[in-house]
Amino acid sequence: MILRRIYMLFPGRRFADRAVADLVSMGVDQRHIHTIAREGVDITGLPKATVRQRRDLAGHLDQWLWDVNLLLFFFALVLFAIALFSASWGWAVAWLTVMGISFYLGYYFVRHIPHAHMSECRTALRHGEILLLVDVPQWRQAVIEKAMRTQHSEIEIGGIGWTLDGVGI
Repeated sequence: MILRRIYMLFPGRRFADRAVADLVSMGVDQRHIHTIAREGVDITGLPKATVRQRRDLAGHLDQWLWDVNLLLFFFALVLFAIALFSASWGWAVAWLTVMGISFYLGYYFVRHIPHAHMSECRTALRHGEILLLVDVPQWRQAVIEKAMRTQHSEIEIGGIGWTLDGVGI
């Protein structure tokens, strides 16, 4: 199942501790909360992120899928032009269909899949802030985000991304 990942930045450990306690009290499972901080920042006791999450595998997968889709579109465009030039109408329609599907997938990706990733929080992490990755279903995202903004004036929402539940990315 695809979950929304809320990137929450906190200026210090005590703020992150309170936020984790509040998230758990709101019904967010602790296995869906992941903490990332630079080397030397104490995050003992906070739910730690996996290696895949620290390396932002979702961001890399996101970029890879986008690049593959662009490559598919332009490959189909070249083959479409060749088919038109050689008057092979069946192949021209087939490659035009592939281009249409690729275009639709790209459009859907841009309009419906949130694109924030950990790379947008790197500067804050270098300055010693603590990043919480909170994975929630799409229908709970706005409620959790609003509640956290209300309860924690120090919070900085770094964006909304996506993750696959159970894959650990």
